[in-house]
Amino acid sequence: MDKFYAHSTDRPDKADWQLLEEHLKNVALLAENFAKVFGAGDWGRLAGLLHDAGKATRAFQRRLEGNPQRVDHSTFGARIAAERFGSLGLLLAYAITGHHGGLRDGGEQETQLHHRLNPSYRKVPEDAQLISSIALPAGMTPPFRLQKGAGGFPLAHLTRMLFSCLVDADFLDTERFCSPEKASLRQAKEQVPLTSLKDLLDSHLSELVTKSDPTPVNKIRAEILDQCRRKATGKPGIFSLTVPTGGGKTLSSLTFALDHAVANNLRRVIYAIPFTSIIEQNARVFQDILGLESVLEHHCNYKENDDPEEAAYNRRRGMAAENWDAPLVVTTNVQLFESLFSHKPSRCRKLHNIAGSVIILDEAQAIPTEFLEPCLAVLKELVEHYSCSIILCTATQPALDSSQVKTALPNIEEVVSNPEKLFEDLHRTEVSFVGKLTDDELTARIDAERQVLCIVSTKKQARGLFEQLQNSGGFFHLSTNMYPEHRRSVLQTIRERLNAGEECRVISTSLVEAGVDLDFPVVYRAMAGLDSIAQAAGRCNREGRLNEKGELGRVYVFEAEQPPRMPWLKRCATRAAEVLRAMPMADPLGIEAMRRYFELHYDVENLDKEQIFTQMNELTRELSFPFRTVAEQFCFIEEETIGVIIPATEEVEKQVSALLFTEFPRSILRKLQAYSVAVRTKDFQALDRAGALEMVGGEFPVLRNMQAYGEFVGLCVDEGEVWNPENLITS
Repeated sequence: MDKFYAHSTDRPDKADWQLLEEHLKNVALLAENFAKVFGAGDWGRLAGLLHDAGKATRAFQRRLEGNPQRVDHSTFGARIAAERFGSLGLLLAYAITGHHGGLRDGGEQETQLHHRLNPSYRKVPEDAQLISSIALPAGMTPPFRLQKGAGGFPLAHLTRMLFSCLVDADFLDTERFCSPEKASLRQAKEQVPLTSLKDLLDSHLSELVTKSDPTPVNKIRAEILDQCRRKATGKPGIFSLTVPTGGGKTLSSLTFALDHAVANNLRRVIYAIPFTSIIEQNARVFQDILGLESVLEHHCNYKENDDPEEAAYNRRRGMAAENWDAPLVVTTNVQLFESLFSHKPSRCRKLHNIAGSVIILDEAQAIPTEFLEPCLAVLKELVEHYSCSIILCTATQPALDSSQVKTALPNIEEVVSNPEKLFEDLHRTEVSFVGKLTDDELTARIDAERQVLCIVSTKKQARGLFEQLQNSGGFFHLSTNMYPEHRRSVLQTIRERLNAGEECRVISTSLVEAGVDLDFPVVYRAMAGLDSIAQAAGRCNREGRLNEKGELGRVYVFEAEQPPRMPWLKRCATRAAEVLRAMPMADPLGIEAMRRYFELHYDVENLDKEQIFTQMNELTRELSFPFRTVAEQFCFIEEETIGVIIPATEEVEKQVSALLFTEFPRSILRKLQAYSVAVRTKDFQALDRAGALEMVGGEFPVLRNMQAYGEFVGLCVDEGEVWNPENLITS
């Protein structure tokens, strides 16, 4: 056979088919350029050259011609890598065998890597021709020196990064051949350099300072910003930005990140946020300052704009989300960390673009405790071997350098010169512990205040308190039982009433505690961990207006009449109580008490519940890494939920109907995320038994009994069986 092809078209004469040699060289060049960022260009090139070597067989060429028989085309190149380069060649073998189906576990079982590399698994066909132009080097060495006793984690992560380079390169070259229109749109998109984004942010901040009132809080925010700029010129590493809530850390951290990236010739900024409830708010702020095209918003609740003029942007944004090819990425902790431990090509495409980045972890204390050690291990790896800087940004800095943490972060450098004094200067609240309050006592206290926020630990209690109070005026409820667009609307009304000085009493779950800019004179908080209490206090006297009158905001911490049943909530509250007993004179929201709280918390918690770091760090001659197993175990959100669409408007109803007539529902589902409520499995089953749901197209659950969705409280599972008679009449 004179010619081998990688991809085919409908033309029987093959005049426009893509030659295999061309595809291999294209992928090799792209993968080499991607991997050069972390010093592994030759590894990337070799992965690209070998990944489709198995297509140089008569069997695969017959498949391109229409033969339906499946052909394994990835094992041959992997086998070459393993035979030529020994144990280190296995790193390439993982990437090559997984470039379509995902990284495999190492091992000798039927579906595992080492079994496939065994010559007895599948013999190379006699007519296989391994392309002669592939010039293999004599040997390969890792792009970094393995430290003695470091274990296998660095090699496992290198494998995943090489896999990322290969799959992104393969996707891009295949797209260029199969979807040239999409490829040209991708190539036409010019990124704004970080220096220009820095200038835009500097200009915005200068204007902000000019317009801001010269209040004590604004003066402190300006000083924090100045310190961020001064510190940003330092070398890459791990930094902490410990700023009290309301100290302007969102824009200060972005300023540090852009200045630091420009000073150190880094490539992008990744802003990771733990809560989807605030990601849109931050992304919108950044887009207003830096331009829509420069900020990639990537999370499950992203809502596309239906404006026809935005169609081109939506397509470009969708492509950028595939591999994070954008100067500023705003994403969630779930998206960031689960991708870093994923085995799937679609989720791993972006990983090579994390190299050479500044990563801001907003609310760093929110990393789930049971996954803390693997998360810290991968952050250390990104700093040590992939030219990243990490910024731990929070008002409640966790003790991530503590001796209780096996993978503790070393040499964390504080950005603010004297955070203790900063907390004193920004002291705006007085915290009182008022003991147990019955629901009646609590509602009486709330009703007596003109403007007050009450945060409780469960959605059930939030709804119950609100329903006791809602006969009075100016009451609002917030919880994740409300679809995102509903919550946004209520939050906007709350802000307007607060700014106008009108009555405003809010009952909420903890969703308001991070990044939601609300400013109440009084806050009640159910007993919880010290970090949660501090976040609640951040919604009290946020702008320091009461200080100007010689007053402080009032924060009351109480024990609920019915404490939450969740064990982890109980443990957090217990650790907080221990700190308060041991340090009665300390500021309960101060740095000293907070560090002690996290040390106690980490001392008793299992920081690697699934033993993920242990599994990935085991170093054997066979380099048998459990990539697929770990990916399945690494899941931030333990309890499975099902998104139920709430048809709240005619437009939502149109989108639901469109699901029946589309081959590609993903874009419609993205829009419907803003009108969906995540429901636990048992609650979903209760709604389904009550006949309150319709499975549109057999797979998309839509709430049909709107009596089960309250105007003020959102989804009420217990109302699923109660129907409005008018809704039962059909015309």
